[in-house]
Amino acid sequence: MKKLFSLSIIAALSMCACSTATKVETTTAVNETKVEEDNTVETLKAETSNEIISSVHRMSEREFSFDPTVKFIYTGTDKYLKAITEDIVKVSEEGFGGQGAVLIPTPFIVKTDDSDKSNIKVYGDFWTFGYEMNGTIFQMKNGGSYPGCYYLKEDNGNVEVIKREIAEDGSNNWPSLVKICGGDEALAREVSNASEKDNEKVRTEYIKMYANANNLRVSGIKDYGWPIILFDDIDDATFMYNFYNSYFAEVREEDYLNDMPERLARLKEKYFTKELLDKIDGLTESVGADMVINAQDVTEEMLDTLQADDYGNGNVRVSYGSGETKSVANIKVETKNGKKLITDIAFE
Repeated sequence: MKKLFSLSIIAALSMCACSTATKVETTTAVNETKVEEDNTVETLKAETSNEIISSVHRMSEREFSFDPTVKFIYTGTDKYLKAITEDIVKVSEEGFGGQGAVLIPTPFIVKTDDSDKSNIKVYGDFWTFGYEMNGTIFQMKNGGSYPGCYYLKEDNGNVEVIKREIAEDGSNNWPSLVKICGGDEALAREVSNASEKDNEKVRTEYIKMYANANNLRVSGIKDYGWPIILFDDIDDATFMYNFYNSYFAEVREEDYLNDMPERLARLKEKYFTKELLDKIDGLTESVGADMVINAQDVTEEMLDTLQADDYGNGNVRVSYGSGETKSVANIKVETKNGKKLITDIAFE
């Protein structure tokens, strides 16, 4: 087995309180730097004088049950993948099961040779990810990678695993993988790099398979140290709630590696348009506070009171805090090339 690991995901909600946030009055600065009206939320109230379509807050995120002992069952139509995922789950449980996380097999397939139904070869990097839940987000707790080849047999429509060959650990990893691939170094390289291609797409597919089979509401994936992966088919309120919840968590995360600016930059680059990124970075530099959150720090109250209201047409109002420290942001969300992006943020 290669790359077996365990990550302690420290939830932002359980971390020690940071210093009190300093509220920054920046309404004028924000308004002065607005882009063209059709690309902003200046007319939010006029456009959406109706009613809130949906609302997401801390309590609504807890209105479901999750039992990590419920095992993954493949519900797709590929008979080969059904046999393989069943075996991956069994192997993974032996390696790191029973740690309070649900194990989701995630095979990254490179090549299938089924010319001989009695000796079918499926090459790939056969991952398992262990997830805990924080709200509606699957947070990765542990995982393991098993690059190599599965040998299957099909008889009268039934498929079973004959054996598996997995690359060895350490210095013998590459030579053993090349051997498994019959001396084909190009194939071995594809297998070794398989999880880098369509990583989000494949992981999302298997998480949704598990969620749908168990009537579980899942909005995205979070790996330690990397930007949250938010599903594109969630509603805008859920999208913005989880974006801000994740942004808050990154700000409050213990900065052991002094990489918080880089982590926040990756998150903004993933979900902001280029125009919004330039606008927010410019405002942040001139005002001296983080203009994604209209503050210099994140408090426990901000986490507790975070709420996102969807007014339709991509208009979302995000609020947090109370009294004089309350912040309200009018936000525009658009879908570009199938991906949700934030195109504008304007604080009231």
